[in-house]
Amino acid sequence: MTRLRLYYDARCGLCTALVAWLGRQRQLVPIDCAPKPPGQTDLAVLSDSGDVWTGDSAWLIVLWALDDYRDWSYRLARPELLPLARQAFATLSKNRATLSEWLGLRGGDEELAARVRDVSLPGCSL
Repeated sequence: MTRLRLYYDARCGLCTALVAWLGRQRQLVPIDCAPKPPGQTDLAVLSDSGDVWTGDSAWLIVLWALDDYRDWSYRLARPELLPLARQAFATLSKNRATLSEWLGLRGGDEELAARVRDVSLPGCSL
């Protein structure tokens, strides 16, 4: 495995903020990010060797690919912590819209563009 592709919700402010954060991290395995296809309901990661991870496993493989977080991925994958990692990831996933709103991370570029298109401009007085 030499490359990963992360499919995320481009309409979610939290997801787009996390993708931006990923871009600032040292990656041991390069991660390309792309908006999820229609019908996909959960975070998914695909490797160039054909492996697929979804949900909690997707979060763990993303952490594993990052230089500063690989140790955390191993730690969170331990039997005594995995249920808590799953719980944390599930909580984030279920509440991402609310968290995005609280953190001022409204939708991604698509939502911003839609909001801006709805703004009426007054005529120029010049």
